[in-house]
Amino acid sequence: MALFFKTLALMAFASYAYCSHAPGYSYNRFSGPVSGKIVEVQVPAAHGVPAQQHADYGYDHQAGKINPETAKYDRLKTVDYVAKPDYHYAYGVDDPHTGNQQNHKEYRDGDVVHGEYSLVEPDGSLRLVKYTADPKNGFQATVHKHANHQAPRPAPAQHKHDERESDY
Repeated sequence: MALFFKTLALMAFASYAYCSHAPGYSYNRFSGPVSGKIVEVQVPAAHGVPAQQHADYGYDHQAGKINPETAKYDRLKTVDYVAKPDYHYAYGVDDPHTGNQQNHKEYRDGDVVHGEYSLVEPDGSLRLVKYTADPKNGFQATVHKHANHQAPRPAPAQHKHDERESDY
């Protein structure tokens, strides 16, 4: 028993000896006052990709240089790959086991998206949402609720007795 307590004391001492504050790997937000004058920073208009340089496997570091061939591209151009995007999709769920009933369909014509979805609420009412989204008006939705829908009834639970089960 004495050996057990000696080992326990040694382990406690060793764990205490290795205790230290772990380095922080998170970001903190600073919201206090900032003192000093405000200086405007001028950023050069030319951007470039540093040239490939390979160093040996030592601990030294070689600074990259701007490649003059790539520095002439000072502004990036966006390219619209699909001039008029369009798609259509629809899906539906009718699960008698859980009572989950829902449908969704949507189509896009250019920058305008039209769609609707419906689902049966737990109280049995049917919620129907029709929506449109475009760059001018944003997302516009109309919600209709129909209370005369039958409430879904989940399937009765069935418990099976396993022959391998026994009283322990």
